[in-house]
Amino acid sequence: MKKILFSLMIAATLTACGEKTETPKENTKPVVKIGAIFPLSGDSAESGEYARDALIMAMEDAKKQNLKYDYKVLIEDDQFKSKLTAAITNKFIFQDKINAMLTYYAPAGFIFKPLAQQNKIVHLSNTWEEKVGDGEYSFTQFASMPEMIDVGVKYLVKNNIKKVAVISEMRATSEEFASNFTKEMEKKGIQTRMDTFTRGTLDFRLLIRKFLNEGYEYFLVNSIKPEFDIIVKQLHEVGITNDKIMGICGELTPAKELYNGIVFPGTTIGTKDFNDRYKIRFGRYPNYASVITYDLALLLVKAYEENAIKNNIPEVEKVIEYIKKIQQYDCNAIKCTMMNNGHINNPANLRKCVNAEYVLIEE
Repeated sequence: MKKILFSLMIAATLTACGEKTETPKENTKPVVKIGAIFPLSGDSAESGEYARDALIMAMEDAKKQNLKYDYKVLIEDDQFKSKLTAAITNKFIFQDKINAMLTYYAPAGFIFKPLAQQNKIVHLSNTWEEKVGDGEYSFTQFASMPEMIDVGVKYLVKNNIKKVAVISEMRATSEEFASNFTKEMEKKGIQTRMDTFTRGTLDFRLLIRKFLNEGYEYFLVNSIKPEFDIIVKQLHEVGITNDKIMGICGELTPAKELYNGIVFPGTTIGTKDFNDRYKIRFGRYPNYASVITYDLALLLVKAYEENAIKNNIPEVEKVIEYIKKIQQYDCNAIKCTMMNNGHINNPANLRKCVNAEYVLIEE
């Protein structure tokens, strides 16, 4: 397992899951250990790197404050593979004895959710799958699916798009999203046809040709890398330009040559201040993975700091209670709303990739 340790603390002895720590030595602070799982190698590595860098930046920003605790962040690479995710989570819990956890993508969130409940660990997940936030100890942050579908369908109607071919990966949440998107398009009189594929598919030419033969010239592509990139390239081969492509889930690295002009309904893209600071720090503009991970990391810090007690970390129930009581607060990018089901909702928006940046489209 590839491991990165980003530490803002002097090493100290502690126990896991909000239990009491040993009394800190003089002039030291109690330690809060935060585990984080990102795909840092493999096909989804770029997205994981965006999230990792945002977490590092969040903790650097937090360190500028007069904090009551030291925060030790352990980052590991699960390669977007469930077996690795499970192994890492067990290591975090039983060996590293973390107090809180950040996960990215629904599969990792679903794996850790029951463990968070069993071991009383605060769990914040960057995912659109709100069911990850079920239970007492887990929370999610993203725009809601219905809101993202709504802004996407409105764009299609406004631009008089009459026929849309949907190509979706066969992953539970993604397929559900594409299916619901298709139903909403049909309600608005847009003719649609949806076809699915399994992850690892490399050739979509026959499928694309089938859609073209049926008169479809606008495509909704619902996938992540590398399949998203493959589909877009193969659409280009038959003359489908990016102004005839809407991307779902594919909003990863905004490559100029490949993504320029593609429209994405999705979640927040960050304030100008955050985007500019991220660009200066890491040499590229952030994506949604960066913004939400940054927000969740600082939310964790705030929850612990607001419930600080002398010479110890607060009980996990106090941290959970604090997060649950938040109704509306300033995320990094925009006003967020805490929903009753443990989901932190970012307003959905419509954006276009322009010269390697996401630009909001006013609808």
